[in-house]
Amino acid sequence: MEQEIRTFKRWEDLDITDDFIFTRVMRNKRLCRALLEMILKVKVGRIRFLTSHHAIKVEPNAKGIIMDVYLKDEDKVINVEMQTSNHGDLPHRARYYQAAADIDTTPKGSEYSDLKQNYVIFICTFDPFQCGKAMYHFANYCINHDFPIPLEDGTAKLFLNTACTDTTTLDGELGLFYDYVRERTAQTPFTRELDKTISRMKQEQEERNMYLTYTSRMMECRRDGYAEGREEGISIGLERGAYQTKLETARNFLCYGDSPEKVAACTGLPLETVRQLVPAT
Repeated sequence: MEQEIRTFKRWEDLDITDDFIFTRVMRNKRLCRALLEMILKVKVGRIRFLTSHHAIKVEPNAKGIIMDVYLKDEDKVINVEMQTSNHGDLPHRARYYQAAADIDTTPKGSEYSDLKQNYVIFICTFDPFQCGKAMYHFANYCINHDFPIPLEDGTAKLFLNTACTDTTTLDGELGLFYDYVRERTAQTPFTRELDKTISRMKQEQEERNMYLTYTSRMMECRRDGYAEGREEGISIGLERGAYQTKLETARNFLCYGDSPEKVAACTGLPLETVRQLVPAT
């Protein structure tokens, strides 16, 4: 069991491909919007909801999931994942994430036509389909026709293969982002700002403390999940760990003077829960 529970990197060794750093950097709405517009080639409006390690459980007996970066604007819901290991389940994960996001963002009483554009993006450090493409973009089409008929259901699944060195099929700036992920070479204003943001973050003791709390919680929850002897136990443990991490993050923000409303918006926690965490004066 102990061999199956991977150890976490030292704080000093973290980079953009590490889950904690990626999710924290993407909380910068300007950087997040710039990256998404590079990938999707569509305008991302005012980001109204942005959270990291967002836990979704549709109903008590359903499989829970943790989303790395989860956001919406006026007409889109987008989930972005940094993926460094290939377990062969990415297509099915993308399908499940997309369905969960639709349910999570569609209030009771809505019309089906109210569903937002739904994008799932996996930024992979490997080639997920072993076909050598820099990006795999999937949408739904009718296949038993003389030419493909788009279903136009408003969904898309994108898998970025940042291991690919032939990025001629991408626009230049996105190709140079691939270089940054692969080699940490910052050659554009965007990647230079990304790199500086990560460097500044790694100099902040509060961020380091958050990482230590995060790894501690996640290790505990993974042990709990393995001890239960079933896959769902791991998912439940991760959800609990993500929730505890959100609480810890909220406490830190509140101590530095952020308002409960801002903290609730940033962490995805209910406003009433955040208000209960406000330190006594």
